[in-house]
Order: sequence, then structure tokens, then C-alpha cells
Amino acid sequence: MSQIFAVVDIGSNSLKVTVVDTQSMKELGRSTESIRLFPSGVNSVKLDSEKIELGAQAVSRLVKFAHDKGAQKIVLLGTSAVRDCVNREDFSARITELCGMPLTIISGEVEARLAAQGVRVDPVYANYRNILAFDLGGGSLEVSKLHGKKCTFARSYPLGSVRLTSQLQSRSDGVIDEQHQFNFQLIIRSQLKDAMLNEAAKDSLIVGAGGAFTAIALYLEALGEAPVAGRLPALRIRELKDRMCKLTSEERKQLKGIPPDRLDIMPAALLTICVLADLTQAEAFYLTHHGVRQGMIQLLMTEDVMHP
Repeated sequence: MSQIFAVVDIGSNSLKVTVVDTQSMKELGRSTESIRLFPSGVNSVKLDSEKIELGAQAVSRLVKFAHDKGAQKIVLLGTSAVRDCVNREDFSARITELCGMPLTIISGEVEARLAAQGVRVDPVYANYRNILAFDLGGGSLEVSKLHGKKCTFARSYPLGSVRLTSQLQSRSDGVIDEQHQFNFQLIIRSQLKDAMLNEAAKDSLIVGAGGAFTAIALYLEALGEAPVAGRLPALRIRELKDRMCKLTSEERKQLKGIPPDRLDIMPAALLTICVLADLTQAEAFYLTHHGVRQGMIQLLMTEDVMHP
């Protein structure tokens, strides 16, 4: 019997919903609210009443979108940003008041495992046995290793692009010199020591999810180099990183393809992705639009079968 499920993901840089018909696994719609609830450069934040209302109203609009698409079951997920919100109970209470449903706040490991499951159900990558996946968001970076149907490694790191942007020092005009790039990348490397990415990458397809990877694809498309089969060459990513770091904040606005709401956090994202390329020796990342939301829908389907 066909059912329609939806998952709302409340992230640092945006809030998103995906609606899926569970029988055909066809995506019926997705919508985004480009609201940065959480400022850059903080590990925890207390939302003021205005931000709580702004966020809750955005969630309410996404819930309405899901209902309009026929969703029978909707889950509201709080990921990295909400985990680190010191007054998340107030935020959650306002969302429940507006939407009539609770906010589920998940741990970093659960977020990484859901992201891994989301990649696994992407039909583009269904036939790849070994996958090393990176889901780079505003608040965190999820790293997961898939071997067949098993997720053998799942970890969340506080390396999201919104969170780290203030740690990337620059000149007053926004230009980031090589020394500051190097210092920033040392921070990333030190956090990822336990992931042993060089070993994890062996015999694996390296997949990237999240807004930064999507923005890279849009940039390449604007250059007339639309990715083939989702392939994002590491060389092109390094070139974009070099280009963005040399530009002033104003000059970056002229770059084609990069969404305006990501321009300020893209240098941190690109430097992070370049570290991932170094540690894995990746020649390319393969883009997926599947992640936590699709992984959660799979979990809901499993629960539905077990507890009809």
C-alpha cells in the first residue's frame, strides 16, 4: 500500500523538506527555507524570541508544503545546529505549538548513520559496494563508510561551514592569504585524525552531499562544465577554492552559479573539502542529493513494516 512520508531537516544555513511516495520511492517534492538561524563562529547559541519565531514559522510552512503534497507521516528533525542550541526546548515547544507535532533532536552518530542510509538508497550509487560518504552541512560534517548494506563507520564532526567561517581569518576586504588557509586547514586535519580517511578511501567511491557540493556543481554548470554522472573533479574544486580566496567579499558576488546565501561560507567549505581530498587522495567527489532526509524516510518505512 502506497504511503507518503516527509522529513523536515532544520539545519544551520537552511531548513528543508523532502516528500516521498514510499511505494514507488518517487520524490513528490522538496522545498527549502533559506534562513540562517544560527550565526557563524559559535559552538552553541541561544536563540532570541525573534529567531525562535522565524524558525518555527519556516518549519510550519514546510509542514504545510508536505501536507499539500499528501504526506501522511511527517517527521521534524533537529540536527547539529539544534543539538547545540542551549534553549532548544523553547524552540521545540514553539514548533510543536505551531505544527502540532514534536521536534526530534538526533545525536551526531545517528545523523551520520541516517546520511549514510540516504546515500545507500540513491539509485545512482546503488550498485557500488564500498562508499565513503561526506555530508557537509552548516553545523557539522558527517563521515560514513558503507560496505555493502552495512555502515561500518559513522561519525559527526563539528566542522560545518557556518560554524567554522569565523575561524577562517581574512583581510578586512575578505581576501584569504595562503598562511590563513594553511592555519585553517590544520584545524580541520586535527579534528579528522581518528577517521583514518586514507585507509577508508581504499577501493571506495567517494560521495559528497550537502549544499557546498551542490554549489560546486552549479558553479561548474555555469562555466559550461556540467558534471557528468555527478563527478566533481578535485582539481576544479581546488581551482575554485584558490579563486574564491583571492577575491574580495564584493568580488565573490560576481561568481556565477554560487547561491548568494552561501557566498560567505563557501571559502570555509571549499578548504574543508580540499582537506578531505588530500586525506583520501580523491581525484573526484561524486555528488548525491540524498542524505539525512532520505535516510530517515527509509527508517520510517522499516518501522512501518515492523509495526503496521
